[in-house]
Amino acid sequence: MFGRKTRVLILDDRGPVLERLQSRFDVFWPPEIPVKTLAMYCAWGNEAIEAIKEIQPDILVLNHVFRKDEGAAREVTQWIDQKYPAPLIVAVHSDEPEDDVRRFFAGAACVKFFICGERVRDFIEYCLSKRTADGIYVDR
Repeated sequence: MFGRKTRVLILDDRGPVLERLQSRFDVFWPPEIPVKTLAMYCAWGNEAIEAIKEIQPDILVLNHVFRKDEGAAREVTQWIDQKYPAPLIVAVHSDEPEDDVRRFFAGAACVKFFICGERVRDFIEYCLSKRTADGIYVDR
């Protein structure tokens, strides 16, 4: 059906969270759509930006607050808004209440979805609704 492999990048500074999110993508992603899911440890905003540049994902799942730098995730979203040239669907994941996370990322145009709790399946369905026939994800 679709030939292009979807690239999903999950960024966090906690190993168990990376494993849990990646396993949820493995469970809920439709098997008929080729996907490469990569979970990467990043403790700083500049590490996250470098990972995005290198992997060039179609879908990004970004940690709400990196432990070593509270403003890092917001800086990453600002960089995406200003400098990332390709279409990209961005979700922020957090254990915090969704309203708090939404306020934290107010003004970040690239962030369209918030994964608070067990909403990975909802996010995947959202992503698939944004997929074009040629495998491009359009969310901006």
